[in-house]
Amino acid sequence: MNASQRSTYFGRLWPEACAAQKWNPKDEERRRDVTHAATGKESTSKLTEAQITLLFNKLKWLADPNNFEKALADANPTQALEEHKREQIIWRIEHTAAKKGFNEAWLAKASAGKCTRHNVKSWRQLPTVELVKFSMTVDSRAPNKTPVQEPCTGVVAEDDIVF
Repeated sequence: MNASQRSTYFGRLWPEACAAQKWNPKDEERRRDVTHAATGKESTSKLTEAQITLLFNKLKWLADPNNFEKALADANPTQALEEHKREQIIWRIEHTAAKKGFNEAWLAKASAGKCTRHNVKSWRQLPTVELVKFSMTVDSRAPNKTPVQEPCTGVVAEDDIVF
């Protein structure tokens, strides 16, 4: 676990799960039991990203046991890991597009063929394999050099427009 994940685990997820289950947050044996139930390991120090995802899903469900979606994520780890992977790929696409100056309309246009082939309305619904390929496509494109017009003011962001 990295520092941010440890902070989330010990600072928020574990205390919330303990409060909902009426456990003592300082009960190390219980914490190790929960970690083992989620990951197959008692220690959190050398967990893989997938194991951390499974542990966080279990803690989220324990903190809110009446939430069906959280219970389903805990009960079906394969699906939970797939969804987590998809979220990471989508974040990477959005982040890369923003850095390169591509907006949502550009992403929709660039993915239109794939969306049609896979019969989905949005690139975010593409199969994971296609999302990975689309991520590489976005990453390989040159940054958008076209000045962006501000929607509210109508002012163009750059002054070096050739007339």
